[in-house]
Amino acid sequence: QNVQSQDSPTPSFSAPWFLYEIPDATQDEVEICAEKATTQNPSATKIILPEQGPTSICIDFPPPFGWRYDKIIRGPCANTCCEGIPLAVQDKFSGVKYPEWYVPGTNAIFKAPFYFRGDLSDGDEKEACVIKDDGTSVLVKGKITNYNPNTKCSLMKEDELQKEEPC
Repeated sequence: QNVQSQDSPTPSFSAPWFLYEIPDATQDEVEICAEKATTQNPSATKIILPEQGPTSICIDFPPPFGWRYDKIIRGPCANTCCEGIPLAVQDKFSGVKYPEWYVPGTNAIFKAPFYFRGDLSDGDEKEACVIKDDGTSVLVKGKITNYNPNTKCSLMKEDELQKEEPC
């Protein structure tokens, strides 16, 4: 049984996106995003933002919509990566609860999805220690998914079957 559900209320499709701030709001945002996409290496991953920096993205929605410019708000953060919440669906994130956890061997405690930052690859194995209600910690193992080479942020998806072992 998973300790933490990694399902989020964001749309289920993975649309290519990249961080980008359009300095002049009078410019054609759709045209700029489509043009910049040729040099920005869009990544079709869950929107996970760095803890610092821009919060605007260009995102390529499925037809008939195409490229759009969108403001994103930062949700819960872990390891300098944050949940990216589109303004249009922010109400679906209210009440989402995450357990407290930490990376084995560290002291920083997070209350967020299992986000990691660094040069990782989808499929890399990671571990987290989840703090239970009684204050003890259990080891959770999983694999990296949604690695975005532009932000270096990714999500650890829990392995389905795990034996409970302490941290």
